[in-house]
Amino acid sequence: MDYWVPSLSSASQIAGGDPEKIPETKGKGEASISKRKWGKPPHLSVLLELESMVPVVFSRCRETVSSPVPAPSFHYGGRREARAPRRPRTASRTSGLGRAESELFRPAPRPRPRWRPCPEACAAATASCQHDCVGICLGSGATVIPAGPRGFGLFSSDKVGYVGFRFASYIDDYMVLQREPAGAVIWGYGTPRATVTVTLCRDQEPIMKKGTRVKADSNTWTVVLDPMKPGGPYEVMAQQTLGRINFTLRVHDVLFGDVWLCSGQSNMKMTVSQVFNATGELSNTAAYQSVRILSVSSTQAQQELEDLAKVDLRWSKPTSKNLGHGNFTYMSAVCWLFGRFLYDTLRYPVGLLSSSWSGTPIEAWSSRRSLEACGVPRSGSMPSDLKIGPSAHSVLWNAMIHPLRNMTLKGVIWYQGESNVNFNRDLYNCTFPLLIDDWRQTFHDGSQGQTERLFPFGFVQLSSYLSGEALHDGLPQIRWHQTADFGYVPNQRMPNTFMAAAVDLCDRNSPFGSIHPRDKQTVAYRLHLGARALAYGEKLIFQGPLPQKIELLADTGLLNLTYSQPIKVQRRDDKIFEVSCCSDHQCKWLPAPMDTFSTQTLALNITSCHDTPAALRYAWTPWPCEYKQCPLYHLTSTLPAPPFIAPITNPSSGYHSRTAK
Repeated sequence: MDYWVPSLSSASQIAGGDPEKIPETKGKGEASISKRKWGKPPHLSVLLELESMVPVVFSRCRETVSSPVPAPSFHYGGRREARAPRRPRTASRTSGLGRAESELFRPAPRPRPRWRPCPEACAAATASCQHDCVGICLGSGATVIPAGPRGFGLFSSDKVGYVGFRFASYIDDYMVLQREPAGAVIWGYGTPRATVTVTLCRDQEPIMKKGTRVKADSNTWTVVLDPMKPGGPYEVMAQQTLGRINFTLRVHDVLFGDVWLCSGQSNMKMTVSQVFNATGELSNTAAYQSVRILSVSSTQAQQELEDLAKVDLRWSKPTSKNLGHGNFTYMSAVCWLFGRFLYDTLRYPVGLLSSSWSGTPIEAWSSRRSLEACGVPRSGSMPSDLKIGPSAHSVLWNAMIHPLRNMTLKGVIWYQGESNVNFNRDLYNCTFPLLIDDWRQTFHDGSQGQTERLFPFGFVQLSSYLSGEALHDGLPQIRWHQTADFGYVPNQRMPNTFMAAAVDLCDRNSPFGSIHPRDKQTVAYRLHLGARALAYGEKLIFQGPLPQKIELLADTGLLNLTYSQPIKVQRRDDKIFEVSCCSDHQCKWLPAPMDTFSTQTLALNITSCHDTPAALRYAWTPWPCEYKQCPLYHLTSTLPAPPFIAPITNPSSGYHSRTAK
């Protein structure tokens, strides 16, 4: 990102020289001064620390501040508002300065023309210091401060608050903006009532301009670009006009494609350096320079933030360094691999934003309104022995999701749930569907309707975990609740969602614990199948088989399952199916061994159940099978049959359910 500022010598010319000859010095922003002669400023105080107002001496600006000087003004031929204080000749503040700098800081002569304060001139005159110090134009009504690499700021004396001109924190070089049919949103901060013009350029030629004004109540500006076809690179330029001063910001190498947000806890946080074949994965980045990545810092907040407080990894092209940056840091392996698989199919740019935090429950990622709708107790807190990451309500929603709401998205992928196995587990069938719905509404509204109201939302059904008795039934239940107790998605409560079942991707020897399996390639591949089906409308299988019909065959001791998809019985297992036998309102689960099967049917032996069979379940344990060795898969897609539990309500009519499509 580039911007331009005038040098100190430029500032002296602005103060009293010929504006036609103002030189420019390349920096991190642009301040273009309107072509008019300015009077010399009587005082310019430069501070390093605005809040403490401590005296400092700065080597570049070379201006010592020992106390605020009241009522300075800029002389440029306007009405007189205040007179410059006189100084004793023995106390020259310009000793040791160059000639141009002396001219800048020299007190103005007794004014004959009229005077008036000019905050804009102050901003221009101090712009050269903004990388290194805080400039204050005392009494002029404005303060120039550094605003990071994306802009420079102004504090207004008549309104408390930061009103710097800059892009939002995640608008930067190398970013990906959402392609057609949606319009990408560009926004940032500015000076109230200023005009902002956003220009999209290709090969230095403008192809689109959008104008707006800075809102006085929020100091923000927003434009929506026209829908763009995928491709690039482009340059995005934003210019703020305030009076006769223009400030211009630019971001380079911008692509249009599909933007996906990746969120969750530690399994989403794991980096490429932690997965199987990490060396090979990290060496394979050169072919994916159109897949751009950004990682949000782990921060929390008690109130909803307008912008990100911090970014760990700004928009970047993938490298072995930024993809393999330590354990559980950035960039998310699942996110990266998902985007890579998508790019192999789409062949146009993909933008990936990772915003995750290890050991966090869903309550931290949910807004207060969605938690209240599910009746989540306000006073509830995680047991201390289960607490790893932040667990307070909405703190990660406030700091890591809500600030992204203005971005136009294609979709979201989510990998979370482990922290809710023993915390508000029974509410997860409400909190998760409502999180999805709330995120969708928030991003739709924040992007001014550009993000689809029901954008595609994918998630990972939890993998296996070697655990104690306390978690024995909790992990299967949370897997079930991830589907809102349907066993499949999309469903009535979770429309336009897709799921990657990971029940067969266990990792007994993972150095990060069995809860963190290293095969993230298969997880990402299964997610990308769901995205291709739901987000891109491809006709393909993206979920494993579920029974469409469960029928008790009278007098045979067999329970017959009919699938709508062809099945592959990879191996026989006598314990993975269980039948609930009930007598006198007491039920117990008994094994239902596999008997016979065909391409779409499977018979289970339930002769051990001498009472009434009430329900059937499959893979209802924390560790149903070894790595990719579960009994049932789709015949051709290698997708495992997901866990399910189903009632056997009427032996004559059978149990009916929809299958994955």
